[in-house]
Amino acid sequence: MKEFHLWDFIHHNLLKNNAVILIAVVNHETGSPGKEGFKMAVSSNGDFTGSIGGGVMEYNALRECKCFFKNKTSVRKVEKLYHNRKSTSNISGLICAGSQTNFTISFEKRDLKLIENILEFIKLYKPGKIQFSSDGIKILRVKKNDSVYFYNFIKDSNWKYEEIIGLKNYVYIIGGGHVGLAVSKVMSMLDFFVTIYDDRKNLLMLKQSTFANKIITGSFKKTGSKIKEGNQTYIVIVTKSYISDKESLISVLNKNVRYIGIMGTKVKIKKIFNDVVKEGIKKEQLKKVNAPIGIDINSDTPEEIAVSIAAEIIRIKNS
Repeated sequence: MKEFHLWDFIHHNLLKNNAVILIAVVNHETGSPGKEGFKMAVSSNGDFTGSIGGGVMEYNALRECKCFFKNKTSVRKVEKLYHNRKSTSNISGLICAGSQTNFTISFEKRDLKLIENILEFIKLYKPGKIQFSSDGIKILRVKKNDSVYFYNFIKDSNWKYEEIIGLKNYVYIIGGGHVGLAVSKVMSMLDFFVTIYDDRKNLLMLKQSTFANKIITGSFKKTGSKIKEGNQTYIVIVTKSYISDKESLISVLNKNVRYIGIMGTKVKIKKIFNDVVKEGIKKEQLKKVNAPIGIDINSDTPEEIAVSIAAEIIRIKNS
C-alpha cells in the first residue's frame, strides 16, 4: 500500500541515521493538484517518495528540504500555497487555480517509536487516526474508521488535521472469475483492502489471485453476512451467472455501504431487477445500485472492464 510504503521509507531512513522531512497536504480548494492525504517524504541522502501535487511546487519543496538538511534545521510549519500568479504572497508556482495547505515536519531517529506505531496500525488494519497539529504528530485510537479527513485552522499556532490510518477503503469483489481477478489487481494498486468472494473452493482463478488480501468461499445467498459495513465499503458483483448475481444482490442490498455495482447487459440487469422485486425487494432499494457497473468506455476485455469499474468507484470515492 502507498501509505505503508511512505512510512516504511521514513522508518528505513531513520534507522540509517538519515534525517527525514515529511510534507503532508492537510487542506485544499478546488483546482489544486494536491489533495488531503497527499504526502511526500524526503531523506537527507537525497531520496524521496510520494507526491504533494507535482510540478514546480514540488520541485521548490525538494529544494527547500535540501536547505533545511544542509543547515541542520528542524522544521515544523503549516503553509497555505496559492496556485495563482496573481496572488500577492505564498505563490506555489502552479497556475491551476485553487490552493493547498501543506504541513512540513522533521523527523529524527528519536521519532522511530512513533513511526513504528503508525506502521503497525497500517499493517494490521487497526482503526485509528493520525493527527497533525501545531504540537506535532500523534496517533488517536478509535473504535471505527468513519470520516476520512478533518481539518480545523484557527491560526498558525492553533490548528488540527486528522485522517484515518490503517484501512481506508474496502472492496468486496463477488465473483472470482476473470473479471474478478482483473478488478482485484486494479483495486489493490489503488490502496483498497481487497476481498474476493466465490462459491467455488477449487477455482483456479482464486489460486492465482495474489492481489486479494482475503478470499472467502461460501453460498452467494450468504454474501451479505461477510460484508464489513461503512462509508468506505464498495461492493462489486461480477459472478458467473444470472442466478448467483441475483442471489448476491439480494444478500447485500440492505447493507450500509458506499457503493454497489453489478455487471451485465441492460437486458440482464432489467431481468434481475424485475425478479428481485417479485421476491420482495422494493424498487426504491434498487436506486442505489450502479448497473450496468462501471463507466461506459466500450470496455470488452476483463482488464478494460476492471478499469471502468475502478474509475466509477474512484469517482464516487472522491465526490
